[in-house]
Amino acid sequence: MTVIKKIVLYVISFLILFAISYGIHTRILDTMDIYLRVPLFSIYLFHLIISLLICIGFVVLATTDKWSHQLGFVYLFTFITKLLLFAIFFKNSIFEMESLTKTESFNLLIPVFLFLFLEVYFISRIISKKQY
Repeated sequence: MTVIKKIVLYVISFLILFAISYGIHTRILDTMDIYLRVPLFSIYLFHLIISLLICIGFVVLATTDKWSHQLGFVYLFTFITKLLLFAIFFKNSIFEMESLTKTESFNLLIPVFLFLFLEVYFISRIISKKQY
């Protein structure tokens, strides 16, 4: 599969994940009449963009000889960078609250794990193909 086809596949996959998971998430919250003080759409959008950029970056890096053998280490760096960027972007809206309820904390973790699952799936496929 060419690089362009992989990128298109990643874009479509992440957009579908975003649309379905955000739609179901907000529908459940509305049905259960739960109000969150956290910006749920922004959190989903952040994870969509960052995870997509990471996967696209890995597709590009996998084509170079210089970086292709160190992709596992690069992923560790990108994971830490992703956490730091999350803290920077949501410092005012989440981290300056006095305390988060358990419901809010749980709802913050849902998009993290959903996008992390898809991101790790694609990254592991890229890395495993480079080892052979």
